[in-house]
Amino acid sequence: MNLEAVNAFWKETLDELATVPMEAEVELSDPGGVMHEAVKTFQNHAVRFRSFEGKTIRAWYTVPIGVPPAGGWPAIVTAPGYFGIQSLSMHYVRHGYAVLAVYPRGQGESSAEWELEERTKVTWHLEDRYRYYYRGAFADLVRGVDFLCSREEVDKGRIGTWGMSQGGGFALAIASLDRRIRAASSEVAWPLHFRVSAEIETAPYGELCAYLREHPERRDAIMENLEYFDAYNLVRNITCPVLVNAVVIDEVHPYRTIMPVFERIPTMKSVVVYPDIEHGTRADFARHTLDWLDRYLR
Repeated sequence: MNLEAVNAFWKETLDELATVPMEAEVELSDPGGVMHEAVKTFQNHAVRFRSFEGKTIRAWYTVPIGVPPAGGWPAIVTAPGYFGIQSLSMHYVRHGYAVLAVYPRGQGESSAEWELEERTKVTWHLEDRYRYYYRGAFADLVRGVDFLCSREEVDKGRIGTWGMSQGGGFALAIASLDRRIRAASSEVAWPLHFRVSAEIETAPYGELCAYLREHPERRDAIMENLEYFDAYNLVRNITCPVLVNAVVIDEVHPYRTIMPVFERIPTMKSVVVYPDIEHGTRADFARHTLDWLDRYLR
């Protein structure tokens, strides 16, 4: 796929996003702060803002208690796994980061604002890149960066991203699409490298595999459409340092889909490979991520 065509599509998308006023609503949910180990360490805020196509998106915004450093807190934007579940990243907040946990359209708490009419996220309007689910969803994360940049307590020059599973795919996408991202960490990422992953039958790639099997006459058009959303193409635009992990025996988001994408990242990068652990998050990788973000955002 011609990268110029991919970039033109995303420029058009983000130009359209820029015409939508954010109209953010921020509600402090615990004015007294949240206790951790007998110390009030952070505050949570429920957030709603408008995004691409005027959709309302929900998020949680968590900041450390105390006076921000000169210039503001470094910040992280993150997204959930495929089933819309994410824990708030208190680990990073306790180490002095403001964290925006975005629920893209139709996922998690944002499902209260809008839901898919049919199919699944990976197959919704699969034949039309202008209506495909991940066009709006990726734009929702860019709008999350807009939100962080609007906050006076955040240092706009120190924004990073982290995510696991689908969230890891979002981390690679937002680092590719938004140069305000200065560091990224992606854990067992999905969705990506569709030319390979379209043959995988385990969930959630299995939704795509089954759809292509049911509609063989649409396969060529669908695969061309997916090129616009594939990190295999998008990561060539990344300008920030990127940390990635992969698991050799993971058949949910396989090593063979992640490593070819990693190899195409043109910037400072590092990969942690786990040989014999199933799909899931890893406590030691959270430490690696924190060290990576501290190195490039502090």
